[in-house]
Amino acid sequence: MAGRKKRSADREEILEFLTAVMRNEELSDKDRMSAAFKLGRYLGLETGSADEDGSPRVLIYDGNQTDQL
Repeated sequence: MAGRKKRSADREEILEFLTAVMRNEELSDKDRMSAAFKLGRYLGLETGSADEDGSPRVLIYDGNQTDQL
């Protein structure tokens, strides 16, 4: 597809874009944090821990806890 634009971005292009946004110090902290959270969610880092086999743990949110960074 040299010379033609793809109709939609593939995973690698999206990850590269979010990484560039996260690292761009000229953007607002809000935008950079949003990109970082989206990358973390994609990479399975939301819970901050994984089972012994390396797979992410399932966290069930019941609405009674307060979300914190």
